[in-house]
Amino acid sequence: MSRTFVKEPVPDKLAANLRKLRETRNLTQAELGKRAGMAAASVSHFETGQRAPSLNSLVKLADALEVSVDTLLGRESLESQMRVDPIFLKASRASAQTLDTIKKITTALLSEKESRQTKKQRRIRFET
Repeated sequence: MSRTFVKEPVPDKLAANLRKLRETRNLTQAELGKRAGMAAASVSHFETGQRAPSLNSLVKLADALEVSVDTLLGRESLESQMRVDPIFLKASRASAQTLDTIKKITTALLSEKESRQTKKQRRIRFET
């Protein structure tokens, strides 16, 4: 009796999810490695599927990316585990004028952050 539980092998999903989540967090392999307490080369090996992480490394990576191990393995979507910060719940009950102000400030902050990250990436490419 043969059963098919997963369409895509877990190592392939893990590699793709690890890279996608790292890039979503705007982290380099070195930065993720530092957060997880491992070498950037290990992160690279996991992302390319050259090596599979140990259970301990898997937990460290999930913690460093602030996701569940199930999300990292592709068994659960990132969206399904997202929790709403209480500050956003409080903001959602604010007046329309306050909510509009919060949206403008948030948009400006995120745009500024993206701009700084783009400049940083350009500088890194130029230096290498």
